Amino acid sequence: GNTKTNDHVLLREIRTKPGELYNRSKIIRTQRELATLGYFDPEKLNVNPTPHPEDGTVDLQYVVAEKPSDQIELSGGWGAQMIVGTLGLSFSNFSLGNIFKKDAWSPLPTGDGQRLTLRAQSNGLYYQGYNFSFVEPWLGGKKPNSLTVSFYHTIYSNGLNKSSDDRQTMKISGAALGFGRRLKWPDDYFSLYNELNFQIYTLDNYSYQQLFSYNDGQSNNFSFLTAFSRNSADQPIFPRRGSNFTISLQLTPPYSLLKKNVDYSQMTEQEKYKWIEYHKWKFNGAWFTSLARKLVFESKG
Repeated sequence: GNTKTNDHVLLREIRTKPGELYNRSKIIRTQRELATLGYFDPEKLNVNPTPHPEDGTVDLQYVVAEKPSDQIELSGGWGAQMIVGTLGLSFSNFSLGNIFKKDAWSPLPTGDGQRLTLRAQSNGLYYQGYNFSFVEPWLGGKKPNSLTVSFYHTIYSNGLNKSSDDRQTMKISGAALGFGRRLKWPDDYFSLYNELNFQIYTLDNYSYQQLFSYNDGQSNNFSFLTAFSRNSADQPIFPRRGSNFTISLQLTPPYSLLKKNVDYSQMTEQEKYKWIEYHKWKFNGAWFTSLARKLVFESKG
């Protein structure tokens, strides 16, 4: 039933291998993995086992039905006497390997399970935001190791023209590089994700003191994020059973410990926060309990 998604994207998620003993739990797990891909209608997933008593084997046919998984976002709104416009493109089944093949563009090359996201939002001179991200879920094609690359750039201002001496701006530019992998211990629902993130905050006559303690200058945010998670939810859009836990730590280098002879009380605010220093701990947990056919209770913290 996969008319859009390439065969290898499905085969690498199938837990039942030819020649192995029949295992019902592996069939159920395969259905779960196919549902979490997001490319198929989870209500139409099916398995047709065909026993062959004459030789003691069973053929397994996994039935899938493609569903639209790409998104085009085009929106506009009016507020605070200005128009806000958004244009977003999200391709969840992209194929970078076919980008130079003319026949693969319909309208974009698809089928390899990669995710490409482009988004722009603006209300004119006051705010502009641009985002780009790319995710390869199976880097190298042999193991479920993911690679994530993202870039973003945001501009805030008081709405005056760039030629005005009274124009106030704050620009945030950043890039992130992440690497994730599925774990086999404690079980194969666990995963580990690590990311390097670099942000630059550039202020030009920006006098909003509730955000920064200085008006002109630059702050740099170089951080490392690690996230340890377990996700056993049966599907991403409408989970009915399972759970999802994540504990993460994001931290910067300990600049204040490395600069032992520096007296921060004598520094200007701009010098003090040239390199931002922090550590951030997070924990999220969610449980899904099916109460009836279409009624699910979610408890989370």
